[in-house]
Amino acid sequence: MNIIWSDQALRDLRAIHDYVARDSLHYANLLTDRLISRVERTSLMPSVGHPVHEFLATNLREVHEGNHRIIYRQQKDELQIVTLVHMKQQISKKRLPRQ
Repeated sequence: MNIIWSDQALRDLRAIHDYVARDSLHYANLLTDRLISRVERTSLMPSVGHPVHEFLATNLREVHEGNHRIIYRQQKDELQIVTLVHMKQQISKKRLPRQ
């Protein structure tokens, strides 16, 4: 299955890395690697995620890695990574692409 990262998800990944790197570049790299690995594992079994409770009427699903939510959708042979958010953050509709 192909993994497609949205521009928003790539910005989120960079922001997470940069935030953690303020204290430790080593841990920022580890966290980024764990998030990417979780996405890759999810691409093998995309149904493992659960619906995003803020947007139940959509086809969005999520999996967790540590304190982060990875929001995605599956379309045919693609796993589209929509956004990454910390558990304490609220997801605004602005972060979601129009469908």
